[in-house]
Parts: sequence; structure tokens; C-alpha cells
Amino acid sequence: MKNNLPPLYYAIIGQFKDDAEHCAADIVTALESDYAGYKLLTNKDVEEALATAKENGILDETRADLDDSGQLRVFYRMSIFGGVMVNQYL
Repeated sequence: MKNNLPPLYYAIIGQFKDDAEHCAADIVTALESDYAGYKLLTNKDVEEALATAKENGILDETRADLDDSGQLRVFYRMSIFGGVMVNQYL
């Protein structure tokens, strides 16, 4: 069954178009209503996608902290290069 949703990775990167910083949990929460049936919409898999986007220059790491349960959260923001790429290709 086809849907009109962009691929999950594109949707993850698209969450950074607002120029705000986000962590994996923010992204999962934002996308869960549309992508609830996707096996890769987990904090672990989204963290991996964000780290990959950072290594590819799409995102910049902005800070890290611990959430209320003591889990590490890494926050990212769209890089200048990433903004150009997203606007050009997505």
C-alpha cells in the first residue's frame, strides 16, 4: 500500500527546517502520528539517522544533556550546508 508520505529519513531531516534544535525523542514524537507503523521510528534508529546526518554535514550538534530518566540526549540543528541541500533537493 502506497502513501503520500516522504521517506522516513527525509521526514526526519525535514523536522529541522524550522531552524530549531531537536533531539531524537523530539523527532519521534513529531512523526509518530504519520509514521507510527514504521519499524525504524525508534529513538535508537532516529539517533543513528541524526548522527549520520551530522557526519554528512547536514546537521550540527548543538548540545547534550540527560533527560528525566538519565538517558543522554544529543541535540542537533540544521547546518548552513544542510539548509542549502534540503532546499535544493527536498
